[in-house]
Amino acid sequence: MKKFFMKLTAIAVMPMLLAACTKDEVNPTPTNGGKEGEIELILKNESVADGTRAFGSGTTESWEKSISSAVLIVYNTSGTQILRRVLTAAEVNGSTTTPIKFVLPGVSADASCDFYVVINRNIADNITTKAKLLEELESDIASYNGTYANVTTKAMRSGFVMTGATTAKIAAGTTSVTMTVKRVVAKVEIQTTMTDAFRSKYGNGCIEIKKITLSKGAEKSYLIDQTANKYATVSSSFTSAQDAYCDKTGASKTNAYKYNNLFYINEKAAAATGSRIKVVLNAVYDADGNLSTTTDQLAVTYETELTGATGGKIARNGSYKVNAKLDGLTGQDVTLAVTVANWDALATQDVNLGQ
Repeated sequence: MKKFFMKLTAIAVMPMLLAACTKDEVNPTPTNGGKEGEIELILKNESVADGTRAFGSGTTESWEKSISSAVLIVYNTSGTQILRRVLTAAEVNGSTTTPIKFVLPGVSADASCDFYVVINRNIADNITTKAKLLEELESDIASYNGTYANVTTKAMRSGFVMTGATTAKIAAGTTSVTMTVKRVVAKVEIQTTMTDAFRSKYGNGCIEIKKITLSKGAEKSYLIDQTANKYATVSSSFTSAQDAYCDKTGASKTNAYKYNNLFYINEKAAAATGSRIKVVLNAVYDADGNLSTTTDQLAVTYETELTGATGGKIARNGSYKVNAKLDGLTGQDVTLAVTVANWDALATQDVNLGQ
């Protein structure tokens, strides 16, 4: 999970900073000696680990946490915008050592304000109320996905969209606010292998995974997390297909190839069996285990559903490792184990196919 900690500290108002207010800011009437209103913002980013990352570990990659732009929006108790501050990349990247300072206009001690941060995503100028911001949907989920080689080495879009929200009461002196910011998408890693049960049934025969398709995904999600109360009412028609990557590390007659896939999808509420995100594996059965000869090959399809952490629920910023274990040639014979990984907690799903 990616976390940023925002420390907002009320300090004495400086004329120079007041002059630098954005067009949405209004110079406040200072109270309590002029200490309310000016904020010192610190954004802290997790360090990026070096070295090779194991597939399915739920590691947060550097491109999954990079920041190109950020906007801070603050609303009063009526839901009216009292500040919108666009943060430059230089401000964000340097904020841990050089805090970003700005003014909250017209606030006084004991007033409550709602703070929102949106990263790597524009917010239209006409969205000036909290209600309008909460109506905003994220609808470009397809742009996160691509070939396995691409999604495992870079971001397919210009940064992962992340958001955070919290409410704080302005103190008479210093006001400190801590905010957690999360990616709006979930990460699904799928690894497919043959089991000993498969080899005992079919001897030298093997399965080659050609493509994996996810379907019945949510087309959109709310920009701001509202899953405590509701999910966006949208169609479940998002589909993404990806050719499987063959990981031959350690492969032998007793330790078959592993096939890897990685997808990004929108959050989705828990649902009954049949309404969850569907996983289809398109494969080839090779009778003699020699994939270079094709006369003995047969097309095989396996189907299952994502259980998520529980009941098919897919959480934003959730990371899911799916271990698909092939037991035989019939399409429903799959043992699926899901583990939730370290964006948030890793969920692993094991499914045995082909028994």
